[in-house]
Amino acid sequence: MQPELCLHRIFEQQVELRPDAPAVSDDEEELTYHQLNERAARLAAAILRETSGPGVRVGLHLRRGNAVVVAILAVLKAGCTYVPLDPSYPAERVQYMADDASVELVLTDAGGEATAPAARRVLGIDASLWAEDAPRAAEVAVTADAPAYVIYTSGSSGTPKGVEVSHRNVTALLAACAKVVETDSSDVWTLFHSYCFDFSVWEFWGALAHGGKLVVVSAQAARSPEALLELLAAERVTVLNQVPSVFRYLSRAGTAPGSTGGARAALSLRYVIFGGEVVDVDAVREWRQVHGTATAFVNMYGITETTVFSTGRHLLAAEIDVPVGSPAPPGAADPSLNIGLPLDGFELAVLTAQGEPAAPGEIGEIHLAGPQVAIGYLNRPELTAERYPVLALPGQQPRRYYRSGDLAVVRPDGAIEYAGRADDQVKVNGYRIEIGEVEQALRTAPGVGDLVVVPTTSRVGERMLVAFYTAPVDSTPDDGLADRLTSHARAALPAFMVPGRFVRVPALPLSPSGKTDRRALAEQLR
Repeated sequence: MQPELCLHRIFEQQVELRPDAPAVSDDEEELTYHQLNERAARLAAAILRETSGPGVRVGLHLRRGNAVVVAILAVLKAGCTYVPLDPSYPAERVQYMADDASVELVLTDAGGEATAPAARRVLGIDASLWAEDAPRAAEVAVTADAPAYVIYTSGSSGTPKGVEVSHRNVTALLAACAKVVETDSSDVWTLFHSYCFDFSVWEFWGALAHGGKLVVVSAQAARSPEALLELLAAERVTVLNQVPSVFRYLSRAGTAPGSTGGARAALSLRYVIFGGEVVDVDAVREWRQVHGTATAFVNMYGITETTVFSTGRHLLAAEIDVPVGSPAPPGAADPSLNIGLPLDGFELAVLTAQGEPAAPGEIGEIHLAGPQVAIGYLNRPELTAERYPVLALPGQQPRRYYRSGDLAVVRPDGAIEYAGRADDQVKVNGYRIEIGEVEQALRTAPGVGDLVVVPTTSRVGERMLVAFYTAPVDSTPDDGLADRLTSHARAALPAFMVPGRFVRVPALPLSPSGKTDRRALAEQLR
């Protein structure tokens, strides 16, 4: 991958090489590389007409479909930065992100202008924008260091924060991952994840930068493991990216009695690539016992602030071609927690609270340096300076690192084993969530006395959030507060941040230090 090229130029190279090859498909149509490029070039011209020119930020408020792919390419061709604004998120949150990013233009679905976030200009996308007689954008000068996108993550202050990522950051990701996952123009990828989740960046460019085909998964198929299995078979998908907790459902659907044998036989998967959570090794074992060993399973660890992935490893046959429930061999790293080695170009340092390199077996915080380290937080220079410090580690020149907040242990054999979070941030279904943001949103619900959110694990092994709350002394258990709190949560937060349970308690227990005893609350669920 050429680091000096912008992402859309890398795509255009593939257009020249294989103009008639399939590039993207959804439930309605399939586009070749030439057709996709033409649509993007004409939409780019419309973007430049509707904005003050290259360098501005453009919001994308689009449902799943080929239009998302066209729009991302068009924004980049126009020399602009795209800002995902998922329509499934609460309107207030979407408007906050649009305002915080100062988007000049919002691209939305045709007819969706009334529900799109307010901006200087809102443009509904329809076929007239890329008709054959519509003008194409002239080439815009863009450097590889220009921002390609801003993705918002959960913020501990109670508001989301935008992470600004450059073209060069993404091309470094592609080059590094090529050493772990070998793909080419014969591969078929899915765009399974929302374009508001940075996993989508890898799915998008993993396919289009290598001349492969990208299949946009519909909202219905994304919610149904059975429908996804049928899609994987019908499209002969070879590269599937999954959050482990979502793959667990897919594995169960594919291995359950009565599941479609034809779909199982037709699967063409070469890779299943995990990210966002601890791997469910037993789900992989169950899958391989039914589907065979042709599919490689890859565990990738990464963070939005360091451009999707930072480390990776293939799960070994000795770890996954064994009976369900088999423990790791004595002295070996836990295969569910072993996040492998840094990707090519990354330096990973596990540092103690004193800033010293942790000894083998000692827990420390993961710090990352390299070409994938993002530009920083949009409009938050103080937070950027705090989370992206310049460090001079022993025997090395000063470098800019990202403090991940993730804990790890370096084992004697060099394996890096994930050891949880250093703060109140958790991952649920691959989404990074600041507990403080969820609590702040829920405490404003009418009738709530006090409230804390505790991450826990459900009976079926799913990571989930539970909200414990108190109510005024004169209220009764059947006063409807639980229903009002649930409705408030769904209106104020994206679905992935809404707690799975709301538990009313007489009072929040305190630890000996006077802090809320979250462990005691979690014990109530056992």
